[in-house]
Amino acid sequence: MQVNGKIAQGVLSLVLAASCHLVQAKPLHEKHEKRDRSVGMASYYSDRFHGRRTASGERYNRDALTAVHNSFPFGTLLRVTNLRNHRSVLVRVNDRSSRRHGRLLDLSKRAARELGFLGAGLALVKLEVVELGAG
Repeated sequence: MQVNGKIAQGVLSLVLAASCHLVQAKPLHEKHEKRDRSVGMASYYSDRFHGRRTASGERYNRDALTAVHNSFPFGTLLRVTNLRNHRSVLVRVNDRSSRRHGRLLDLSKRAARELGFLGAGLALVKLEVVELGAG
């Protein structure tokens, strides 16, 4: 009886040891690759946010070429193309947003102006990762 108990205990120990392995957690942005592309709706910040702090600690500047994205690391450079008129702009991610409303990203007022959708407020855009930021 004691032999069977010791065997069972040994087998259980081996099973537990084999099932316990460490998995290193990776930051959310590591799932993105340099060639990532997405299509979706973009909007832009209203003037009332000008001068307020962003999630990165910078102050929002409506005249800078910046963007809000919830998973790319801060400093990521994105090429954003308005699919209606094919205008493109290069923006840098410097903020996060708790509200998404189905949007791919939010842009600074200058970026929206250069993309030609200030009047419409929204645009269907293609987003391409140019360079991932350090975070």
